[in-house]
Amino acid sequence: MTRFAVPVVSPEGLGSKISEHFARSEYFAILDAKEGKLVSVKVVHCVPDDDKKKAGLLSDRGVEVVLAGRIGSCMVRVFMDKGIPMFSGAEGTVKQAFEDYMAGKLAEVKPNPYQL
Repeated sequence: MTRFAVPVVSPEGLGSKISEHFARSEYFAILDAKEGKLVSVKVVHCVPDDDKKKAGLLSDRGVEVVLAGRIGSCMVRVFMDKGIPMFSGAEGTVKQAFEDYMAGKLAEVKPNPYQL
């Protein structure tokens, strides 16, 4: 089983719209998938403004992969330190982001070596 986190603008489950700015998102859809199929979806409220605390809360919930629209370099470094890969280019709804990830349409975010 793989656990994903997706930043969203509201707590509507699979129909939640992807948040445009990861670090400012207050809600995250937490997806559990097994063999490429969604098993469960829940949305959690995640208030911390601090990047490390937000990443820590998601990591503590067992998140293994992050799917997002855009991700700033600070968040990339924080998740990289936790060993959690991030994929950008997600748009639309949580369901669409998961389908795009499974289809290989999202790009894995690699840190800029000049910003490390």
